[in-house]
Amino acid sequence: MRDTWQNKLQRLRFGFAPFRFLPSSLITPSPLSPSSTQSPPPPLSVVSRGGFVSAKPFHSAPFFISSISLPPRRLLPSLHPTSLSLTAFATIATMPGEIKSMSTRQRRAEEVIGGNAEAIQTLRDLITFPWRLLPCDAKRLGIKFGRGVLLHGSPGTGKTSLVRAVVEECGAILTIISPNTIHSAHVGESERNLREAFSEASSHAASGKSSVIFIDEIDVLCPRRDSRRLIASQLRFLMDSNKATSSTPGVVVVASTNRVDAIDPALRRNGRFDIEIEVSVPNEKERLQILELYTKKIPRDSRDLEFIAASCNGYVGADLEALCRKAIESAIKRSKNANKDVNDSMLTMKDWKNARSLVQPSITRGITVEVPKVTWKDIGGLKDVKTKLEKAIEWPIKYPEAFSRLGITPVRGILLHGPPGCSKTTLAKAAANAANVPFFSLSGAELFSMYVGEGESLLREIFRKARIAGKSIIFFDEADVVAGKRGDSSSGSAAVGERLLSTLLTEMDGLEEAKGVLVLAATNRPYAIDAALMRPGRFDQILYVPPPDLEGRIEILNVHTRRMQLGSDVDLRRLAEDTEFFTGAELEGLCKEVGIVALRENMDATVVFDRHFQIVKNSLKPALTVDVIDSYSSFRRTSSRVLPKIDQEHRDG
Repeated sequence: MRDTWQNKLQRLRFGFAPFRFLPSSLITPSPLSPSSTQSPPPPLSVVSRGGFVSAKPFHSAPFFISSISLPPRRLLPSLHPTSLSLTAFATIATMPGEIKSMSTRQRRAEEVIGGNAEAIQTLRDLITFPWRLLPCDAKRLGIKFGRGVLLHGSPGTGKTSLVRAVVEECGAILTIISPNTIHSAHVGESERNLREAFSEASSHAASGKSSVIFIDEIDVLCPRRDSRRLIASQLRFLMDSNKATSSTPGVVVVASTNRVDAIDPALRRNGRFDIEIEVSVPNEKERLQILELYTKKIPRDSRDLEFIAASCNGYVGADLEALCRKAIESAIKRSKNANKDVNDSMLTMKDWKNARSLVQPSITRGITVEVPKVTWKDIGGLKDVKTKLEKAIEWPIKYPEAFSRLGITPVRGILLHGPPGCSKTTLAKAAANAANVPFFSLSGAELFSMYVGEGESLLREIFRKARIAGKSIIFFDEADVVAGKRGDSSSGSAAVGERLLSTLLTEMDGLEEAKGVLVLAATNRPYAIDAALMRPGRFDQILYVPPPDLEGRIEILNVHTRRMQLGSDVDLRRLAEDTEFFTGAELEGLCKEVGIVALRENMDATVVFDRHFQIVKNSLKPALTVDVIDSYSSFRRTSSRVLPKIDQEHRDG
C-alpha cells in the first residue's frame, strides 16, 4: 500500500498560505466531513509541484485533509506533478489522523501598513518563493535564491513595520537584531551574540519553517570605517555561510538604515545584500491609504481625508500616525467639552487643522522650512508676474494629469530679478502658500561658512530633503551671492562661491528625476549671475519684477492701510500719484511710519489723517531713478523667457 502512496503523494511545504506543513508532512484526502450536518462540497482538483498547493493566495485554504506517517525518504523518487482531489473545507491536519479547523486567515501586509507596495511585494516574494520550489528543482534549474535585502529610507517611513507585516503574513519566524541587543562591553561577546542569532534562525529554517533575520540600524553595527569592523567581518562570514541546501532554502536576512552610504561597502554586493529597496516617502495616494488605516475605527468624512492627504507633502508614515493621534485627541476633547459620549466622536476638519499645527514632517526637522502665511492678496499690483508664477508653480501640482497627457515637463527653475524692495521674496512665499508645499529658504549668509565644504554640504542636504519631501520649493534669496560669475575674483570668498556654484549646478541637473521640486531664486543683480544657470533646464523662466505702477501703488497702499481707520480727507489715489518711483517696501514703510506719527501727535489716536501721510511722504525720497529702472528693463529685454500670452480667441478655440 505504501508503494501506491509513493505514486500518489508528494512532500508539501506551505510558504504562501496562512499555514504551513513541515517538509516531512504527507497529506491525503479525507472522506470525512468535520460536521455530519453539512453536506460535503464538490471535490477540488489541485496540481502541486515541489510543495506548494495552488490555493487562492492569502485566504483560508479551502481543504479538508489529514496527514499520515510515512518516511520522506521513501517518497523522494515520486517528486513529480500529482493531481490530488481535496474536499473543500477550511481545515488543517497536523498529526496522523487528526482534523483541526482553520478558523481565521492571516492579514495581508497591505491591511496593516499603507504604501510601498513594490517593497512589500519584493520582500514577500523573497520569503515565499523558495518554499514554492523544492531545492532539488532549484538545483536542476540552476536557480540561486537571493537571501539578503537592504531597506533604506528616511526615518519614520515604516521600514521596521513593513518587515513585521510581511513576515507575519507569510507565517515566518522573525529574529530581530539591533545595536542594543548585539553590542557588549566584553571583547568578542558582540560577535558571539550575532552568531547565536543566526544559529537560532538557521535551526528554524532547517525544521522547514521560513525564517527571517531583521537587522535594524545596520549602519551602526557595520559602518564604513569604524573600530567595530569585527562585527562587520562576522556578519559577512555569516551571510556567506547562509546558503540554500538540499533540505532548506536558507534564512532571509533583511537590514534597514536611513544612511545607506554609511554602510560597509563589502556588504552591498551580490551574494550578501542582493537587493536594495528604497522605502520612500508616501505620495498622495499612499498617504490617503495610511490615513484610512489609522482612522478606520472612528467616524470621519472621506473628503476631509482626501484634502489632508493632498496637503501633507513630505509627511512619512510615523508623521501621519502622530497626525491622526492628535486629530483623534482633539475630537475626544471637543466631545467631552460638549458633554457628548466619547464613542460618538467624529473627526472634523477643525480637528485635522489643529493636528496639522502640532505635527510637522520629520524629514524637514533641523532645516528652516515652512509653508508661508503670505497670500497673493497680501501683494499689491504685479498681476502679470503673479499670473506667470501661478501657471509655472501651481498648475503642475494641481493638474499633473494634464501635463502628463501632453508630455509637458514642468518648470524646474525660475529667476526673479528686479530692483530692491519690489516684493520678489514675498512673491516666492505667496507662490509656496498657494501651492501648499514646503518652502526651503536659503540665503548667501547661511551658505558661506568659515569651514571648508560646510556650505556645499548644507546645499546638498537641502536638495536631498526637498527631493524626499516631493513637491516643494527651494528659494535662494540674493542668488547672485551663491551663483555669481566664475573668474571675477581670485579671493578666498570667490573660491567658496565657485564651489557652491558647482554644487548648485549639479543638484539642479539632478532635479530631472525629482518630481515636484522647483528652484526659485531672487536677485537685484542679474548681470552678476553665472551664465551656466541662465539657460533652459536650470532657470527655465526669468521674470522681471518691476516697481509698481499707479494701480499697483494704489493696491499696495490699500493692503497696508486695511487695518487703519483712515480720516475722510485721505485720498490714496492722489497719494499713489505723488509716490512715483516708490517701491512696494518703501510704501509699506510709509504706512507704518504714518501710524507712528499719529501716535506721536496723540497716544490715544484712533484715526490717521492726510496730514500724517504728507508729513511722512515729504520726509522720504525714493531709491529708484529712471536710469536704474532702464538698466533692469534692458536686461529684461535681452534675457527674459516667459510663456507667451494666449488671447481669448485662441483660448476659447
